[in-house]
Amino acid sequence: MVNRDAVLAKLQVPQRKEEAEVWEQTRWVGVMIMIVMADEQLNRDNVPLPPHRRTWGSWSYVGYWCATGINISGWTGGSSLLSLGLSVGEAMAVVVVGNLLVAGACILTGLFGAEWHVGFPMWNRMTWGMKASFFPLLNRIALSFTWCATQAWFGGQVLKTLLGSIFPAIYHMHNPFPVSTAMDGSDFMCFVLFLVLSIPLLYIPPEHYRIPFLFTSAISTITVFALFFWSLARAHGAGPLIGGQAMEIVGVEKARGAALGWAIVYGISSQMGSICAGILNNSDYTRFAVHPRAQILSQAIVIPVMGILTCLIGIVCTSVAAEFYPDEGLLWEPYTLLSVVQKNGGPGARAAVFFASLAFLVAQFGINIAGNAVSGGIDLASLFPKWINIRRGSYLTTLMALPMCPWALVSGATVYISVMSGYATFLAPMTGMMVFDYMFVRNKKVKLSSLYLCTPDSIYYYVKGVNWRAPIAWVCGVAPLFPGFLTSVSTVTVPIGATHLYYLCWPLGFAISGVVFLALSKIWPPAGLGEVDEYDIFGTFGEPEKPSSSDQPRNPVERSAMDSKDDLEAVQIVPMRE
Repeated sequence: MVNRDAVLAKLQVPQRKEEAEVWEQTRWVGVMIMIVMADEQLNRDNVPLPPHRRTWGSWSYVGYWCATGINISGWTGGSSLLSLGLSVGEAMAVVVVGNLLVAGACILTGLFGAEWHVGFPMWNRMTWGMKASFFPLLNRIALSFTWCATQAWFGGQVLKTLLGSIFPAIYHMHNPFPVSTAMDGSDFMCFVLFLVLSIPLLYIPPEHYRIPFLFTSAISTITVFALFFWSLARAHGAGPLIGGQAMEIVGVEKARGAALGWAIVYGISSQMGSICAGILNNSDYTRFAVHPRAQILSQAIVIPVMGILTCLIGIVCTSVAAEFYPDEGLLWEPYTLLSVVQKNGGPGARAAVFFASLAFLVAQFGINIAGNAVSGGIDLASLFPKWINIRRGSYLTTLMALPMCPWALVSGATVYISVMSGYATFLAPMTGMMVFDYMFVRNKKVKLSSLYLCTPDSIYYYVKGVNWRAPIAWVCGVAPLFPGFLTSVSTVTVPIGATHLYYLCWPLGFAISGVVFLALSKIWPPAGLGEVDEYDIFGTFGEPEKPSSSDQPRNPVERSAMDSKDDLEAVQIVPMRE
């Protein structure tokens, strides 16, 4: 007879003995919607990272943002800007300003993780309260499921192009699906194959991403620049979109006057909104920084540079394709462009398509694993620490891509993707509250032990686990944006002023909720402001270093943690930084 308790024990997240000894003194209570579930163990992926797991230096962040910056969504970003009635020059100005603001926002949201070595879920416990923190966490998980599915679909399309360069018959496979499904048999096969190929890559823990990121960024950067120079050389220029025929080719009227101004404002805000989820949970990756400064300069330079170059190269390649393949329409997606190049070329074209598709495929693995699957895994590991760690959560997020039916999401047959695209309406206010709370309310002082204690003894328990200031500030930030958001996803008509407020979505929501949260916290200060732990009970602070090859670690805090249970007090002699 199967022993139920034994089976459940096997399903629990494996716990390392030395870590369990250090964490034993801190009681953890997981939060699942409105049900509080007692849990006697801490998850090693949730606690403040020890020095030997903080391995990301400046070049790691360069690789990360290069790997995630060169992607299909960024490549096609110019299409949405030109559709607003902007010229190519105006669109690129919008991209420059938008990406500079994105870099600034990422640095702000990265400070918490880089300085305290915990991520987005723990930050929300401080801002929202131990129980209310499930709300932003579930919002982020929903986005992870959605974007993991859609990016996996794009990855499947790139994989189809790659396989098509070897086996052209794939484009003529039997289609078992009706036309209404918006896909054929080869689309579905390549989508599933992309998910299967992703699974072994999820086994790599985030602290070991340095080499994969550098490899991905190198191959992706070389490929997009090769396509860029090939396009310029073939057309002896940048094509008709750059040459002043953009409005005629795109099929929209040039925006002028006030309409032009609001189109620029909306374009800048949409640049930030397109990566709002990444901005929100940036601390999940900056917590791996070897020192707090490692993430600052890298993000300040690489985020805008890669965002600008990817969009520019996408516009130029599409422009040149419009000149050489006028009957194919505007080929914004790189996999569509490559398939047309193969169709109209010879054996040499097939070889070029193979290598270009391979590079874009590697890039899609990079952005989907790091930006979506692992992010979802981190959030799920915080909801269910006893049963899910980052790796298990990443597997679950990836497998959820199938029931999400991304072929329907990207086909335009549903408003769901429009809702997700406009989700900055809800995430920007959350981001503003978190930043203002950490920077101005608490002056960057955090009591780490209270983030893992769901009782009134925690300074982040507030009123029955809810910081009442947070929902009030969040609603204040969402309210002025919601009518415009509703118009963008439905046929509801609202005054033009409400639409213009929505055009300011990310910066306005961020500022309103942040200022309201700050004001409420100044008028009614929460308990525990300025408190930090007297001792480094998690063995978190110290010089980052890799563990030695011997069984005995070199770091004194780490060494204390691995001693016997009787020596646990040795861990507590390490004072916290001021």
